[in-house]
Amino acid sequence: MGRGDTLKYGIRTGLAVAIGLAGTAAGAMAQDAPAGDIPAVVKAIMQDQYGDDFDAKNACWAFTHDDGQDGPTKYCMRAEKPDVVDTPAGKVLYLRAINVATAGDGYNAPQPGLMGAFRVRLGGRQGWTYTGLDNAMEYGSAGECGCSKAALVKLSDAGDYGWLFATGLSSQGVTASRYSLVASVKGDMKDISRVPQVREGAQDTAYEVSVKPVAGKGFYPLHVVKSRAKATVDAFDIPFDAAKSVYALPAGR
Repeated sequence: MGRGDTLKYGIRTGLAVAIGLAGTAAGAMAQDAPAGDIPAVVKAIMQDQYGDDFDAKNACWAFTHDDGQDGPTKYCMRAEKPDVVDTPAGKVLYLRAINVATAGDGYNAPQPGLMGAFRVRLGGRQGWTYTGLDNAMEYGSAGECGCSKAALVKLSDAGDYGWLFATGLSSQGVTASRYSLVASVKGDMKDISRVPQVREGAQDTAYEVSVKPVAGKGFYPLHVVKSRAKATVDAFDIPFDAAKSVYALPAGR
């Protein structure tokens, strides 16, 4: 992941609580769709979370979201390519939805883009069941999510996965960006990373992050390489803080 991946987008934190049919939440009853028919499952998820107003021209679902600042805003959510992974508990589908910036309202600079994140267990009488979801995590600015290059990475021996990407803001030659890692924790989709990529007050210092598979219980640690003026000055691992549900940079690093 390069430093220029999403630097033009402002940082926004995932704030919205997923809302679906009658406030659908993780662990809710599965919806009718054969588990083996992945396109049908994806369509069922998108209809459940965003409704039936499908924009065929832009291949997205119309959706109204209130970010708490500018009132209700129209977005249009497009399903990305799903991933199906084998876990000790069976097959799990990971689906990401991103708003199409040119298909909703015109956006002001402070208005975020949206990312929907869904973890679904496949199988059962009705086909699938949510095990983690948030249909409107706020990232970016001016209606651009900045998360289109998110990579699905394995996080544990138990078969947990999450989307890793960098978001930030570059203005007047100054960059501020951080890594986001969206994963299902205790049935909720959360951004569990607080690791910077480039700090506003330290423009010559950068951090590169990767997941370090280590056998054991819980989430793997993150491996961090710190560089200054493009030369490596430090390398260390960050364990997942299960009590706070976060990866955070140690003090002084």
